Amino acid sequence: MGLRAREFVALSHLRIAPRYDPQILLAVRALDDRTQPMAEISRRVGAAAAEFGLPKPSYVHLRRLIVAHREEEDAERRRREEIRQILGEVYLDLHRGRVVNAYDVADRIREAGR
Repeated sequence: MGLRAREFVALSHLRIAPRYDPQILLAVRALDDRTQPMAEISRRVGAAAAEFGLPKPSYVHLRRLIVAHREEEDAERRRREEIRQILGEVYLDLHRGRVVNAYDVADRIREAGR
């Protein structure tokens, strides 16, 4: 057996981490509460998984999912705030009688939060 064949056999026996059911991901989003410790969120998601008839995800994996979810929420919050600021500036410019280039505004909104 050549080197390539041995590599293929070795790789075909590797176990990779399971993908979580979309219901678990939805439960993380629905049950996340920043006022509670992540361990409590993990317990709640584990209970929801049991209700769905799914295996309970590990705390380590859930913690990663919770952190990723919170980072997404924070990024979206920053983006919305930046858009509010842009629209406030546009409002003031229009109120003062200045010309506003709609294409520039659209570009700024498109780039917001990046």
